[in-house]
Formats: sequence, structure tokens, C-alpha cells
Amino acid sequence: MELHRAALVSVFLLTLISTECLCRNEEERLINYLFKEKGYNKELRPVEKQQDVVDVYLALTLSNLISLKEVDETLLTNVWIDHTWTDYRLSWNATEFDGIEMLRLPPSMVWLPEIVLENNNDAQFQVAYYSNVLVDPSGLCYWLPPAIFRSSCSINVNYFPFDWQNCTLKFTSLTYNAKEIKMLLKQDGNETHQHTVEWIIIDPESFTENGEWEIIHRPAKKNTYKHIPMESNKHQDITFYLVIKRKPLFYIVNIIIPCVLISFLASLVYYLPADSGEKMTLSISVLLAQSVFLLLISQRLPETSMSVPLIVKYLMFIMVLVTIVVLNCVVVLNLHFRTPSTHVMSEWTKKFFLERLPRILHMSHPADDEPAWDGALPRRSSSVGYIAAAEEYYSIKSRSELMFERQSERHGLSKRPTPASVLKPVESDGVTDQLYGEIKPAVDGANYIVKHMRNKNDYNEEKDNWSGIARTVDRLCLFLITPVMTFGTIIIFLMGLCNHPPRLPFQGDPHDYSEDNPRLL
Repeated sequence: MELHRAALVSVFLLTLISTECLCRNEEERLINYLFKEKGYNKELRPVEKQQDVVDVYLALTLSNLISLKEVDETLLTNVWIDHTWTDYRLSWNATEFDGIEMLRLPPSMVWLPEIVLENNNDAQFQVAYYSNVLVDPSGLCYWLPPAIFRSSCSINVNYFPFDWQNCTLKFTSLTYNAKEIKMLLKQDGNETHQHTVEWIIIDPESFTENGEWEIIHRPAKKNTYKHIPMESNKHQDITFYLVIKRKPLFYIVNIIIPCVLISFLASLVYYLPADSGEKMTLSISVLLAQSVFLLLISQRLPETSMSVPLIVKYLMFIMVLVTIVVLNCVVVLNLHFRTPSTHVMSEWTKKFFLERLPRILHMSHPADDEPAWDGALPRRSSSVGYIAAAEEYYSIKSRSELMFERQSERHGLSKRPTPASVLKPVESDGVTDQLYGEIKPAVDGANYIVKHMRNKNDYNEEKDNWSGIARTVDRLCLFLITPVMTFGTIIIFLMGLCNHPPRLPFQGDPHDYSEDNPRLL
């Protein structure tokens, strides 16, 4: 019984081995038949007549939009290139070769249309990996090699960072002209509904979303240039378009919001008092910060003079305003530190900047606590010492001798002669005249002090007027610069927010070139 079981297992294993050898031998026999018996030559076009044209169908599958480098104007993509053509020399009868329906051949063994990316940036025309060519019994060849392309893409930075770009991948054959091969877009569908694949194919399961760019349109189109002769390989090409829109969140958070916040700090300069000494420091610090942001942005953009980016327009606008703020600070500080000894204030200046303009700007003035006075300046407690000193200085006698002179005479004390009594003779009212002569120098000294205090008050009042003019100019500049900065910021960024890609890929063409709306043949 055990011998019988072992014999059955041996027969089964031999059957499997023979079947594998038979299949392998049939495929080898088929390859030998196609390449040796039929004399296949990969250097010759697969046509029966010289004037015949080989139809080559192309399609592009986008696996990943890796990046778009604005400085180099280079689009980096990971794609699969779908080639389809018919080579009648690679046809066979499947029944004669044990029903083989598909033959996988290395690309080095068969004829290739040699279609390459024309607008590449690194002069690398080869694909990343030379995968096998699939051949069916009818001679239909299908080749799907992967590739990482660095294609040139003209960057329009006019609305950066709210921009969109139209990048292309232009494929053509550098070996064969339009009389030798005919480049066509791939056709797909069933027998009743055939359509042309007029778009870049994206498989949602294998596609990797890009964090910076959003794909809006991805049409494909065959271009024929009638003004170029058919003998030239530039007569025809197949171009795949990528209309992509930038996702601006990164730039809004890291550049725009800090720029706007720092820019509005310039308005706070007008709230700083001139005596603080920090007005110029703050305004120049804002100007330097904007210069740093401008330097950072210039490193991310191509060195082009065709257009000025939107964010650069905003930074230049803010830098001009901040420069005006710096000039305003210079004028305000000049006005604030003016004195009557250096500048004369005209009457119209006083009326306009201290009366009319503050009323228009709704500026409040501190209440005047001191009562108004006419004529002589009332004596203040602070001036008593000055007047006493003047009396002591100008009086010949001391205050005690002057007050008790009559009492000293009554008590029999001798009277001290004074210059006033010597100069002026004693008359009937001699006592009054003598007192007048002695008190007059004290009164003259007091009047001198009053005049000095009046001049000093006038000096301080005019100096305060210059400071008031400086505050008025500060408030006026605040009301002028802040609205201009606000509305300018809104208008500039609204221009970018309103910049949208076109609704259709091609102007004047109503077709949207999407897989949801294929055009049937």
C-alpha cells in the first residue's frame, strides 16, 4: 500500500515538472520564432511599406507632484508614461504556442518610438527604469516605464503667494518625424463607447498629494504645427498641461501676518511722546524688519524683471510709508525742541496749528488753572525770595534800621545819614521824601523781577506752543498714515485673493478635458 502511494506522488511530481518545462519551452520557442525565424530587427520601423506611418498612442499617469522650484523654474514630477503601438512582426498564433496570450520582452530587444520629454531641465532623456514591454498575439505593444522628470516651467510671480501656474510636459520623438510615426493620445473604453484620454491620469490610491500646490486642471492635447514641415521632428508633439494653484496658508502664517503686524507698529510711533527719545528707534526698527522680510522673499523667487510679486509690492508700499513716518518723526522732533531764542512763531501758525487744526482733529487741551490777569504780574510765593533779595541789594540801609529809625530818634540815639538825605534837602515833608528815596530802589528791583518773570513765562508759553504744534502734527500724521496703510494693505491682498485660475483649461475651448466629461469618438 505504501509503495502504491509513493508511486502516485512520484507520478504527480513528474507531471508538474514536465508541465513547467513545457510552458517554459513554449515561451522560449515563441521568442525563437519571433526573433530568429522571422528575422526581427529592432532598428527598423514596424511598417510593411516605407511610406507607412506607425501610430503611437501616449498617456501620462501622475504619481506625485513632488515640487515646483520657483528659483530654478523647474517642475519635479513622478510619472508613468503609457506607450502603445502595433508591431506586426511580433504577432503570433496563440494556438500554435500552447495558448500564450502575453509575452514580456526587455525593451532592448524590440523597436521603441523613442519619445522623450522635450522641455526637460537636466538633459536627462532616459526613463528611470526600463520595464518590460508587453506584447499580445496581435502584435500590440504596451510599455509603461516610470520616470522622474525635471521639466522647465515658466513662473509668473505677479500674484505671489496667491498665484497659479501653468506647467507643461511636452513629449516628442527626437528620432522620427511626422512622416514616420504619428503621435496620438491614448484611446480607452469599450467597443461601443470609445473616447480619447485627454487628461493626465491620476490614480487616487497611488497619488500623493502635494502640500504646497493644488491641481486645478490637467488636460492633454496633441499639437500640430502646420508652419513646420513634416520632415522636422518638431512638427508634432503631445503636451500634458498642469494648471496648479498655490496653497497660501504657509506664507500667510509665516510671512504675511508678521509683516502686517510689524507694519502697523509704525502707527504707534505717533503715540510716543517726543521727550521719550524712542520715536526714531521704533520707526527705524520697523523699517529694518521689513527689509529682512524682503530679503527672505527674494531668495524664494526667480530673478526676473518681467513682473513684481504681490508680496514685494506690499513690502515696498510699507517701506515707503515707514520712510515717510521716519521723516515725520524728524519734523516732529524739530518742532518739539524749538525755542523762542531760535525760531519765531508767526500768528497764522499759532492760530492754525493750535486752534483750528486741534479742533478738527478733536484734540483735548488741559484746563488753565491760573486766573487771567491784567497789568502787573501777581506776586507768587516763589518770587518772595527774589523780591526780598532785590530789596536787600538795592537798599542802602537794612530793613531793621529803616523800620525803627524814628524810634531811635525818640530814645535819643543819633541819626545815621544816608545818601538820600545828603542828596535831597530836608523840606517840610522831608520824612516822606526820605522814605520815598529809600524805598524806590526796592520798588525798582521788584519791577525788574516782575518783568523777568513775565519774560520767562512768555518764553515757557511759546516753548509749550511749539510742543503743542508738534503734538498736532503727530496727530495729523496718525490720521493720514493709518488709513492709507490699512486700505493699501486690504487692496493689495484683495488683488491676490481675487486671482483665480480660469474655469476652463483653454481659452475659447468649452471642453473641460476631464475624465468626468470624455469626448466619444
